[in-house]
Amino acid sequence: MLPPGSSSCTDTLSISSRSSSDLDQTPERPAKRSKKLEDPATAAKEVVLAALNHKAGGDAVLADYRSKNTLTSETRRVLVNILVGHMVEMHGRIPTRNQREQYALGIVILFPALRDPYSKKGYEHFYDVDSGTGYLAWRLKTVQRNTSHRAAKGDAASSDLGGPCLKRSINPEEHLDEDAVREAIALLCHTSEEGQIFFKMKETFHHRHGLVHDPDKTMDILKIFPRFLDTKGLVNQDFRLLFNPETANKLLEKWDTVFKPGIIEEAMGLTLTPAVRSLISSAGKQTIGEDHCKWDSNLATLLLLVHLLPPQPGGKRAAKISAADAADRLVVYHKVMMCVNCFCRSHVLSRPS
Repeated sequence: MLPPGSSSCTDTLSISSRSSSDLDQTPERPAKRSKKLEDPATAAKEVVLAALNHKAGGDAVLADYRSKNTLTSETRRVLVNILVGHMVEMHGRIPTRNQREQYALGIVILFPALRDPYSKKGYEHFYDVDSGTGYLAWRLKTVQRNTSHRAAKGDAASSDLGGPCLKRSINPEEHLDEDAVREAIALLCHTSEEGQIFFKMKETFHHRHGLVHDPDKTMDILKIFPRFLDTKGLVNQDFRLLFNPETANKLLEKWDTVFKPGIIEEAMGLTLTPAVRSLISSAGKQTIGEDHCKWDSNLATLLLLVHLLPPQPGGKRAAKISAADAADRLVVYHKVMMCVNCFCRSHVLSRPS
């Protein structure tokens, strides 16, 4: 038999052993949590370190930081150029916001002295998610602009490439002389018969195609041929005349299944300004917060393309406008020349489509 009190001693020892084991295990849980929280930072650091080890000049940046515990302005520019080059190589010309932010986070993790102590996250000077600015964003825009400029030169030098600048061959039998073209244009301005409009627009297609390639007259096409604004199907007819019907139908056939979802997906990686948020909401026929759909879904998707286009190459004197202003210029409102009451009685009120 056990002596009296031995059971209580055993219980006390077992309780004490369990308590001590619980205390030993308690610190491990927050350690695991902190490790999980550090994973994004560690991954970002590894991405930046891999880019510096992979690209020429990266070793010099690392050595300069080790010796001075900081980076000069010149070395910092080299660092940004290397990382943007690696970013474009890995993620394409238009990386997402999360990808840009990962590189910015990796910089301040790998180089703690470059962290900004007065900003919220410490790396906004490299990339600010809210405003889309910073060293990485500015360098990325320069790369996009230069890439677009080189691509434009390549297209001009090679006649095998397509695009709107390529002068395609058109059946010469359907060409009209200048007098016949002027008569057809005059008739188009006065006739209201749809069949006659389509026929005359087809006859003047070659003349109109020449205007497209004339930099001085390309902006006047809608003034010379205003029927594009009030007659549905004329753009499609020109497209069929320029290409074969099979090619012309590909855009419409794949629009809802391929092109439109792809544009919306790419736009989600843009900086979500109020204009972009509104267009994404309209394109997806969804409501974000208190925003309401302001555009037809298809038109909103086309307007998103303007925001996805890279900046146009140009000199210091070239006029520059924002993507939002460019989108506003893309939509042309046509005056119907009637009072509001008459218009409301003859049309169903709807948003532009």
